[in-house]
Amino acid sequence: MTRFQTWAFRRTAPILGTAFVAATTVLSLSRPACAQRIYVYGPPPPPPPPPYYYYPPPRPRYYYYEPPEEQYEFALGADLEGAIPLNLPTVGDGNDVQGGGGFKIRLGERIRLRPGLHITPEGGFAYDHLFANDDLGNAHSWDMERLMAGARLSFGRFVLPTIYGHVGFGWRGTGDPYVPPANGFAYDIGGALDFRFVPRFDFGVHIEYASVDAQPYVPKWLAIGAHIDLGL
Repeated sequence: MTRFQTWAFRRTAPILGTAFVAATTVLSLSRPACAQRIYVYGPPPPPPPPPYYYYPPPRPRYYYYEPPEEQYEFALGADLEGAIPLNLPTVGDGNDVQGGGGFKIRLGERIRLRPGLHITPEGGFAYDHLFANDDLGNAHSWDMERLMAGARLSFGRFVLPTIYGHVGFGWRGTGDPYVPPANGFAYDIGGALDFRFVPRFDFGVHIEYASVDAQPYVPKWLAIGAHIDLGL
């Protein structure tokens, strides 16, 4: 090594050492650099096809809606009937009582006990007329009138079998001098078949056994007829 090289080394050695120490310190104190993560999402997958994608869609279901029945409704009824006399005694003048007819007017309250079961407490007036002729051909018809109260019990919604009964007070009048007017306890019991195809409107047929305890000649008869009932 020449004298110049020795001098240059001595001049640059401290500087190089200081630079090395500084670089080492900076590197030891600095944190390692890291890149920030970036997430990239693709479009969502398409929804699954409907159940009928490969088959024809199911047919819609249609349900019959029936309006609910009323819990209570006022009932107005009218009966028209024919009358067949039963077990009438023979009168002194040979009065022969034959068939006849009559009608009833009924007022009540129809109560729904449960679906398809109804009871109707009711009252009303009934009139029945029986034709009669004596041995001489004179007409002495019998007229029976009744004020009554009772109930009807029906089953079903469209076709309604019905049973009913009434008790009350009745009068019997005739033009026969051998049969004076009389009155007494009256009753009837019967059955009916009603139809209700329109709300609040019933119609049907009935048959009943009726009597008025008007002594000494107690009329008993069978009534067969038709009737209607309106709900108000």
